[in-house]
Amino acid sequence: MKRHTILALALLLAVARAAEPAPTKATDVPAISAVLTDYGADARGERDSSEAFARVMIAAGTNRHIRISIPPGRYRLASRVLLTAAGNNSTYGLHIQGAGENVTELLVDNAEGGIAFVGKHLTRMSVIVSDLSLVAARNSAGTALSFDTANAGVQNDRQFTARDLTIRGEKFDRGHFNTAVHVRNAWFTLLHNIKVTQQYQPAIRDQAFNTVYNFLLEDCYSPSLTDCRALGGRYGLVHRAEKMKPDAPEDGIIRGCYFVGQAEGIVVDMKKAAGEWPEPGLHITDCHVAYRDQGLNILGVQQANISHCLFYCLDRTGTPWHQPDELPVPGGTKEKRRDYEPRDINLEFGANFVIDGNIFTEPANPNRVGVRIGPRSGHILISGNQFNLSGTAIKNESSEPSYASGNTFGGKPDWSAGITPYADAPHTLAARDFPPPARGSQTGGRP
Repeated sequence: MKRHTILALALLLAVARAAEPAPTKATDVPAISAVLTDYGADARGERDSSEAFARVMIAAGTNRHIRISIPPGRYRLASRVLLTAAGNNSTYGLHIQGAGENVTELLVDNAEGGIAFVGKHLTRMSVIVSDLSLVAARNSAGTALSFDTANAGVQNDRQFTARDLTIRGEKFDRGHFNTAVHVRNAWFTLLHNIKVTQQYQPAIRDQAFNTVYNFLLEDCYSPSLTDCRALGGRYGLVHRAEKMKPDAPEDGIIRGCYFVGQAEGIVVDMKKAAGEWPEPGLHITDCHVAYRDQGLNILGVQQANISHCLFYCLDRTGTPWHQPDELPVPGGTKEKRRDYEPRDINLEFGANFVIDGNIFTEPANPNRVGVRIGPRSGHILISGNQFNLSGTAIKNESSEPSYASGNTFGGKPDWSAGITPYADAPHTLAARDFPPPARGSQTGGRP
């Protein structure tokens, strides 16, 4: 009985296989999965590997589903890798994947940059770059990674994803990109676990801002930055509307990111003119921001949440807690403080914000302001924050109402000597906070 059953199953399998279409030729397969070294890439970094990418794209022909794998090694790019695609007859997909950060290294040895994708009349797509390092083999090595389409995207397509990347110079004191990541006209951009570092060590302190942008997003709809790190550079993240009118970029999530050592940590500008507010929904949470001039600079946003972030200022001129030879900006006495007002959160043009559960800490320039509400801003709720700093905690310059409740002033160690809880010239800030404790009852902080 068992023998007859086995023979019957074998017969059915043979009939099923006979009914299947004959295998197609490789040239008929609408997708290509390529290993870069099979197309002439040099994993030892002795020869230029940029042409290997071009050979893959030529081999792909009209195929619109392309995966490029890059094995472990160092691949020198003597010219920028420019990848292009066009048309919406079918969905386009491209994935460039290395073997891991600092396992696959693309050594960028030219002035234009590393990998650039440019789409024309192309919205139905997904471009992914992951699991590798982009390394600047020279100073001013252009843009490490860029994505650009000539027109705006289509709703519900995540068009660009970059994840698990390291972007750095070849040595601690040599090599930097002008821009690390630049994305234009992408819907639902996802940047995850990207680490960007600049030149550092005391000998090159004055070069800390050679990189202009760590992350630059222009006309991007609802981007997400999660678990990213930016060390140095002039700007940590700039998210702005440039040309998208009237449907300007909207939303955005910035979560679990570090922006350390920049002149300005995060800059957001979604408003171009009166009556052109985008749909709101900006969320910045669980971030670490160490800045010199502006921590979070809001130049045009309505409706946002800023929650559970740590802010501290690197301009320590004029503070008694640091010696002059420790300062990134020379100074050390109140009279020598820099003639500038550093701001942890600057609401130049912002409305309908909830700022809660943040910590503003460490000594800095006594001109420092924790939260500034500019004349064109208003309807801000500042609640449950800790202001442990010297300077002004909340500075209100708006005739519109705003509210402060449940905030504390001071901490341990206590950096809040001489803190001014509020500067409220228009008298439109309603405050119900915990008052600063008497100076004699506070502890910590070395004089």
